[in-house]
Amino acid sequence: MIRSTPHPPETPAPQSTCTNANLGNLSLFSVKPGVRVEDALPTASEYLACAAATAYEVADNCTLEFRPLARSVVHQLDAARALIEVSIAKVGGSSL
Repeated sequence: MIRSTPHPPETPAPQSTCTNANLGNLSLFSVKPGVRVEDALPTASEYLACAAATAYEVADNCTLEFRPLARSVVHQLDAARALIEVSIAKVGGSSL
């Protein structure tokens, strides 16, 4: 069979000791060892803000039967982000 595009041989992704998301042996996301909490928390907050924006769009554009599920995701993301924001404030030295 002739393929229209070249297909290189599949090589497994290297495994990391700090893997947060994976599918079997395929590592999708890893955190470098030694990352400071002061750097990780703001980045996590930004990831949650992006996920919440996506969830808002899904909630606004999905069918009525699935809208409550999409909105529940929005609320869960907002709660997680609030926890991270409090943690950032405490790591930074201020208390809420």
